[in-house]
Amino acid sequence: MNAEIHQRLSLKQYYVSARGLATAVAAIAVPLASIIGSGSGSHVFPPLGSMDGIARIGLVALSLAVSLGVYFLAAVKPPKSPSRVIWTTLSLAVVCLLVYLSAYQRFVRQIEIPSRGSSVYVSVGYQRTQFAEQTFGPASDEEMLRARGTSEEEIGRLWTKKSLIIARLVLYLSCAVTTLALLFLFSFGVAHDIARAD
Repeated sequence: MNAEIHQRLSLKQYYVSARGLATAVAAIAVPLASIIGSGSGSHVFPPLGSMDGIARIGLVALSLAVSLGVYFLAAVKPPKSPSRVIWTTLSLAVVCLLVYLSAYQRFVRQIEIPSRGSSVYVSVGYQRTQFAEQTFGPASDEEMLRARGTSEEEIGRLWTKKSLIIARLVLYLSCAVTTLALLFLFSFGVAHDIARAD
């Protein structure tokens, strides 16, 4: 049966079909929305400082890889229990979304810029440098950022490098896994539907 499906539904046929094309478009559009939109995108994708650009490109590449992986999972060799795959993936998405929301609340700061009438989002670490402790004492993160600025150089002076890296990795991984899990659910449903229809 799997061999028949593989013969009837090639990778090209999968992506050329309207439903298969929808998975490819979603694989690109979902993470790409965070790259293009600086307003609403800043709420979807976390600010990651100097690793922001490569992280966004990486998410697009991972999304395309998930779309391709789903083809081999659902169209070529369908799992015996699709509902188990769906519920496991959905559970993973919910857990990662909760981790992302918690990390976003803890590590992302919105700083208003009155002169431009806008605001900027930056990510901070969990441990302040000795310079920040001595200069600002118990001041809030926002107060320090308003006083020193929101450039990567200044953020690096206020929080330790290790805490910045770990905070940003938690933000990125939780955001990326949530995105990829939801994309997997969408792609898996579409690919499973195509495989059963053929």
